[in-house]
Parts: sequence; C-alpha cells; structure tokens
Amino acid sequence: MIKATIDAPNGRKLLILGLSFANLDRFRAEPRDTMIKIDGKELGLDIDVMIFSGETEALCAEVLEESIGRATKILISPRLKQ
Repeated sequence: MIKATIDAPNGRKLLILGLSFANLDRFRAEPRDTMIKIDGKELGLDIDVMIFSGETEALCAEVLEESIGRATKILISPRLKQ
C-alpha cells in the first residue's frame, strides 16, 4: 500500500492511498473483517484513517454501527436517497 499526502492545486491537503491487488483481494475475500488503519501522525495528519470493505453500503453501516454517535458526521450519496 502507498500512503501519501500532498497539497492539492485547490489548496487543500489530499490523502492518497494506493492499494495493491493483494490489498483489494483481501477486501473482497474478507468483507467486513478486513480493515486498514493508517496512523495520521505518520503523514502529518491530525486524524487517523481507516479503510474497510463490505458487500453493500448497508453492510458497511453495520460494521460501523457501534462506533456511530452524536458527533459522527455521515454523508449519504444522493443516489441512495431515491
């Protein structure tokens, strides 16, 4: 996996994650059980990053269900609101 941050042309920081086929194969073989956690300090970020997979957005939400609280910000794709 490649991890990097850059200053994007729009002036914002951009987190770049490059996943190998091996990473993607693990995600597909073990959905909801495979997670990649990135220590933000390694890249000079104020936050950590977690990447995981699931068969559907609904199943992904189930993975996060216990972590969702009042301060959680969730963005829902307009395609799912129809």
